[in-house]
Amino acid sequence: MSTSVKRKDAPTGGSTKAQSSKKKKFGNDGKWKTTHQKSKEQGFLEGVVSPGEIGIWVTCARTQEAKAAREVIAMFDEYAELLYGIKEPGQEEPDEDEEEDIEAAVQKELAAMKATGKEAKEGGRIFTPVKMNVACLLFVRTRPPVEPVSFVKRICQDAKIPGKQRCRYVNRLIPMTAIGKATEAGLFDVACKVLGETFALKRAEVDPPVESTPEAKAASEEMVQKVNDTLDAIRSGLPVEAPPAAYTFAIRPSIRNNNTLTRDVIIKKVAGLIDSTRHVVNLEKPDKVVLIEVYQNSCGISVVDGEYWDELKKYNLTELYGFAHKQRDEQKNQTQEVEQTQSLEDGARSKQETDQPAEEKNLEAQAA
Repeated sequence: MSTSVKRKDAPTGGSTKAQSSKKKKFGNDGKWKTTHQKSKEQGFLEGVVSPGEIGIWVTCARTQEAKAAREVIAMFDEYAELLYGIKEPGQEEPDEDEEEDIEAAVQKELAAMKATGKEAKEGGRIFTPVKMNVACLLFVRTRPPVEPVSFVKRICQDAKIPGKQRCRYVNRLIPMTAIGKATEAGLFDVACKVLGETFALKRAEVDPPVESTPEAKAASEEMVQKVNDTLDAIRSGLPVEAPPAAYTFAIRPSIRNNNTLTRDVIIKKVAGLIDSTRHVVNLEKPDKVVLIEVYQNSCGISVVDGEYWDELKKYNLTELYGFAHKQRDEQKNQTQEVEQTQSLEDGARSKQETDQPAEEKNLEAQAA
């Protein structure tokens, strides 16, 4: 007697076709799809944020990453045209006499959204959404001429205006001027590149870590040369470049999915680069805020104006939209109160004008 195990036959009375169609109700026509494939279908690139990139971190409502990506890309495209006069490929206005094939247009847009990183780069896309392996977060890669800090600032300034709400699922926008590796050497590299544009840096802290990257060492040598040139110019009585203004500053680090860098290490390393004889820490009302975002193996830094950072709710669109709605409601209530007051005054004036002739008649009758 054979001991081999046989596969069970299909249940009698049912056809293979029926079972196949039943399976298709689940699992995308019976085909298993990877997370990468699903992300691509939603218009995402799935991957990591790499050193050398620039862009904008976007936080959003839970489980709404795909909708948030569509919203934010549409908004970014609008502002890219407004601020820089550029359009994404395929956004040119069609001829009025040309009848547009709606189905073809939709397929073209989906193909653009699903383009791989290489295809997106070759196609000249200014904004590329990247899916992160964490909830409520995505990254949007940007390309010149978009400058993330000023770009995000303008969007948030407009978000305070009543009636300017463009997004429903997007929360915060966090611009990144430069991105490096999430190591002490990578942090040094990015900090030298970004902070030197705003702050005077310490000469004693210019030497990079031993394990530093070639880029960090090059940045270090450049700063050393700049310091030496300035000293030589002073000794020779030559005019020198004005030093950076004595800004106060605060450091705001955020760490996700990374165990290499800690909050204390980040603050100590970054603050240690800034010349404390010219710049002092002010946690309440800083002139400049240093934003540091660490995610997995990437570390990004940007410097934003402290006044706008506070005024614009830390670049939180949800709060700004709420503020705009509240402001609009207050204006509406004030308008209604003014109209009611005006109506009461008009009614009283009309009554007075109506009663006055009757009083005059009574006085005439009494006199007669």
